[in-house]
Amino acid sequence: MLWHSLGAIPEQEEVSEMSTVLVSRSGSTATLTLNRPERLNAVSEELYEALIGHLVVADSDPAVRCVILHGAGRSFCAGADLKAHHFGIRTPTEQARYLDLAQRACEQIQRMDTPVIAAVGGYALGAGAEIAVSADFLVMAEDAQLGFPEVAIGTFVGGGVTHRLPRLIGLRRATDLLILGERCTGAQAFDWGLAYATVPADILLDAARGLAESLAGKAPLSLARMKAALRRDDSLEVALATEPRQILELMATRDWAEGVAAFAQRRTPVFEGK
Repeated sequence: MLWHSLGAIPEQEEVSEMSTVLVSRSGSTATLTLNRPERLNAVSEELYEALIGHLVVADSDPAVRCVILHGAGRSFCAGADLKAHHFGIRTPTEQARYLDLAQRACEQIQRMDTPVIAAVGGYALGAGAEIAVSADFLVMAEDAQLGFPEVAIGTFVGGGVTHRLPRLIGLRRATDLLILGERCTGAQAFDWGLAYATVPADILLDAARGLAESLAGKAPLSLARMKAALRRDDSLEVALATEPRQILELMATRDWAEGVAAFAQRRTPVFEGK
């Protein structure tokens, strides 16, 4: 049973281990674990559908202030499971459906109000790399590998990568990854500014949870608006015109009043998202 059929993510619970995506919540953090470890969490239609559903639920649940994406076993996600899906003998309709799910999963991660952290250990390749770089924050194990092998096997990237990746790391490094198919380690990704942090593999989830706790303490309405603003390609003129409006609208919220009061009283604010 998927959590989106229940309408919320229960705290400290998980779905059956037979699910392609495991879901748990601790406090205000929901962790979605890609769960096909026998295939290095290679994606399938079922996995994409489950991931999209859980992301939608998390984004609509006021108790969830941050989402962590993680992979079961020794890999984050090794990409498309070509062996299982028999990509070459699919009908055009089946291929289009698969690709639509892939695009929707990445778009949901990028467009949701709730911040998303990708905790990457092992491999994040192809579709797995698309999911990882869609997240707002990337925490990688030092020896993790991220790469896009699509050109080498005659296919193409998805998830908005051709737009997003050059903005994150610059055209030169994006070209090396996307055309040459070079891989970067967690340490390199951190040096390039792609990863928020790189840590030893055995503390990967702890590092991601620490970041999630920090994000959970931010004002959710302000955070969501900031995410949306950073996602857009606004000109300077548009940014200068819209920023004051954002401030005025936020000043009418209870969270703004709480933030000002907490600052004056030198205490930690308690935001409600209202």
